[in-house]
Formats: sequence, C-alpha cells, structure tokens
Amino acid sequence: MKPPRRRRDPEAARGELLDAAEGLLSTHAPDAVGLADIARAAGVSHALVSHYFGTYVGVVDAVLERRRVAVRARAMERLAKADVLEPDELLAMLFEVLSDAAFVRLSLWAIAAERPSARASFPLPAQGLRILAEGIAARLGDERAATRRRIEQALVIACSAAWGYVVARESWVGALGREPTPAFDRGLRRALGEMLRGFVAVTPKTARGK
Repeated sequence: MKPPRRRRDPEAARGELLDAAEGLLSTHAPDAVGLADIARAAGVSHALVSHYFGTYVGVVDAVLERRRVAVRARAMERLAKADVLEPDELLAMLFEVLSDAAFVRLSLWAIAAERPSARASFPLPAQGLRILAEGIAARLGDERAATRRRIEQALVIACSAAWGYVVARESWVGALGREPTPAFDRGLRRALGEMLRGFVAVTPKTARGK
C-alpha cells in the first residue's frame, strides 16, 4: 500500500525544491546538474520542478537569488556595526561574503552565460555600495563630490580585487611559486587595506594637483 500523498503548500513546495537544487549546486557546477537530478533529490516528478520554475535556468536563477538575499543580509548586518567602515573591516566583510563558494560559483555562471540575473550582484538591488560610500563620507566628515567619487572608486577597486582573488587565488599565488595559505590571505587583505586607506586619504585638492 502506497503512503498517502502529502499535500504541499505551494510556497513550501517551492522552498523544498530550492533546498534540493541548492544542495546539488553547492557541490556541483551548474552545467553538471539537470532538472531530473533536482527532481530526484527532492523526491518529486520532473514535471513538478518545471511547473514551479519553467526551465533549468529558471531553477538556477532562483537559487542564485535566494543565495544573494542571504549574502546581502549578512553584508548589511556587518555594515550596521560601528567599526565596519575601517578598510580592514570592510575587506574582511567582503572576503567573508565571497567565502560562500556556491554564491561565487553561481554568480560566475550567470556572468559567463550572460544571464540577466548576473546584473543583480549583491550590492546592486539595495545599492549597498552607495549606502557604504555615504557612510564612509559621513565618518570622514567630508561629503564633497570629489571625495565621494574617490570613496566610490575605492569600493569598486576593493570589490574587483576581492572577486578576482577569490576566483583566481590558486593560480595567481601558484604563479609566484608559493602555496595559498590563510597567512598569505591576511597579508593580502592588509596590503589592499593600506592601499585603499591611502587612496581615500588623499584630499580632492591634492589628487587634482597630481
């Protein structure tokens, strides 16, 4: 005798499917997983997955968005702390966010596939970098447009450096003939923090004169 069929609330059913998909995508490249794999992991039919997400790409986009919301929440929680505006703290927060391997993997997949979802990187929808730039300018007591531009540039440099290092860490450190280690990571963050601190500390007047 078959067990009675469990009726799922639509939102709960969607969440269970996302749980299954996220579990697979946390350990496999997106192109190595399919709708049938997700259905099997969730214990449902292939048709049910299609009903909720349409296509496999729709599933990946939904998983990425859910991961992105969680990453953004962690980042904004850190930003609320009083000491987080220091460059070293900001970089620690950024590298912590990017330690979510599944988030990075799915984001890179979306970028490489030229998916519309690639534009919604974690700072974009909530304009997290704008909020952060305003907070740093207020902390410095200098809200001139030129200062704000330098802060914005520093933030983009930090994000670019962090993303690049997280993605290519093994190759770049290996190209130096060294092994990636936590100590090397900390040293790199300190060096980047010193560069950013010096960049932002340059007054607009001095910067124009260079």
